[in-house]
Amino acid sequence: MPRSSPAPAETRLAWHERALRTVAVALPFGLALMRAAGSGQWRDDLPALRDLGLLAVGVGGGASTPLTQALGLLPLGPRTFRAALGGAIALGVASVLLFGLARRLLRALGAGPTLASGLAALGTLTAALSPVWQREATVGGGAMIAVALALGTLAAGASVLRAEGARVAPGAALFGALAGATLAESPPAAFAAIFAVLATPIVERLPFGKPLGLTPTPIPSRKLVAVSFAAMAAVALLLLVPLAVRPLAPRAFADVGRALSAADLTGFDVAGPRLSSLSAWAREVGVASLLIALGGAIAALLAPRARGLVAPLVAFVAFDTLIPARAFAALYADPMTPVRALAVAALAVCSALGVCWVTQKLLDLRLPMARSGAVLVVVFHVTLVALSSEEAGYVADRGKQLAAEEWTDGALGRLEPSSAILVRSPALAFRLWSARLLRGERPDVLIVPERLLHRGRVALSLLAVEPEIEPLLRDYAIAGQPSEFALSKLADVRPLHAEIDRRWPKRLVSHLTVDGCWLEYAPQPLGASDRKASTTASLKPIQRVMAAIAAPIVPDTATSTVVAGTLRDQSAVLSLLGEHDAAQAFLDEVGRLAPGEVGLTGASVKHVILAKAMQVAASTRASSRRPGPSASRAP
Repeated sequence: MPRSSPAPAETRLAWHERALRTVAVALPFGLALMRAAGSGQWRDDLPALRDLGLLAVGVGGGASTPLTQALGLLPLGPRTFRAALGGAIALGVASVLLFGLARRLLRALGAGPTLASGLAALGTLTAALSPVWQREATVGGGAMIAVALALGTLAAGASVLRAEGARVAPGAALFGALAGATLAESPPAAFAAIFAVLATPIVERLPFGKPLGLTPTPIPSRKLVAVSFAAMAAVALLLLVPLAVRPLAPRAFADVGRALSAADLTGFDVAGPRLSSLSAWAREVGVASLLIALGGAIAALLAPRARGLVAPLVAFVAFDTLIPARAFAALYADPMTPVRALAVAALAVCSALGVCWVTQKLLDLRLPMARSGAVLVVVFHVTLVALSSEEAGYVADRGKQLAAEEWTDGALGRLEPSSAILVRSPALAFRLWSARLLRGERPDVLIVPERLLHRGRVALSLLAVEPEIEPLLRDYAIAGQPSEFALSKLADVRPLHAEIDRRWPKRLVSHLTVDGCWLEYAPQPLGASDRKASTTASLKPIQRVMAAIAAPIVPDTATSTVVAGTLRDQSAVLSLLGEHDAAQAFLDEVGRLAPGEVGLTGASVKHVILAKAMQVAASTRASSRRPGPSASRAP
């Protein structure tokens, strides 16, 4: 008996079907190109250090790094835009592959050529214009490269399972090569793609729905598995060679940043938790569309010819749903983002299947106004595309998101020559290093990443640049926090700015004064008169950042979180030093950033200030009882 065929054999599309495919690909690609990042974003700091700075930052990015390096040779605007161009190109490739998959599915479900191409175009536009696809296609090192590779792996795997005779070995090699490239770029996306390919022969053998009537897709043979695995291993190892080579390069990255090439780094995302594809779809598109997608998936699973084609889409959604969405909420870049994007694409195609099934049933019933009702169902699906595109326009238009660059200008541009910054948050360190790499900004500034000092050769590189930092590095290695002597010794040779640690005792806090986005550490304790002038003027650069945060329709949540944390730390320092009026002014600025979170004025603010002062004082007494190196030792 012949094997199951997913759709009637068609070699060429009609001109109007090709036009629909062109629109479904060109429109999302053009919008992504217009929205691509021309300035630095928090989201692409770590990928920029990896792809443009050639830093070894863990498994991943094996395919995006050579692509970004190649696009960096084009004379097309700033380096951030050239890096984001790879994501836009990957979006176009993924749209072509998704259109082909959706059309084959719709034809297998019984739709005519024109209806199949039209609904496939709508399903492709729904996915490609969605916030997650557009957001990842407009930054360098986004998830769209992994999504395109995963869809290519799925297409090659489906072709191999249906191949016969001499075509099996070359097809298996191509499938393995694409799977290896996907694995080097994003291991979760590779596992999802392989899981989706294997779902086809499994689902076709399940005892539900109408009998298949044809021979189901065969289980992969040992030869096919061996060839595929060999090709996958060869390509993955080739693309992951930089992980071993980059740390050996003497100047993999200029200045202190080159020490990171020996470390496997993960940063912290300041933009909040993620949602699974089902939750995001219900929130952004609506529950009605989700029910239509569920109906389309069930209808395809019950149809003999469509069952094997819809199985990978169901597998994508199941793979995404089984992994908790909030498990990676603390990471700078969620490694499951490509899987979320694949699941969104699966829901978009299943929604098109649901619309096709509903329209067919309305026409088959021959009720009055049935044709008009079918047209209204299709029009409803068109509104989903518009809704998804509108939502994406708010969150993915990088041309209007300038708050991160404004924060960088305020954090670096106002510093004195040859300054030093003691940074606690890795996200801030990545932002500063990315600005140095992409724009060559302030190579004279010494960046001391407190939480990364134990990684790779970071401490040794800092010591080579500034020998006076040795006591500070020793304090972190022994006690986990700096001493007054170590900070004052560094402040004697370089103007020192810091991101405060709440565990610092009051003796260290007495050296601090508010200075824009940082707290400046003086070599000697300061009095109230020394702080008064600087405290009043320090709000001006922060207010400029706040204006840039509020400029887009959707405020920049990442920069807002960073600025709010800075204002809270500065308010706590001022309250501990007895400057309650100034501390209240800083908390009022936090209320302007997040009125629902703070929203305190008057006496309520004073109570908060006193509570913060008592908390810091308690931590100070606890730290004074803790044994450690003396802060007053002589050099």
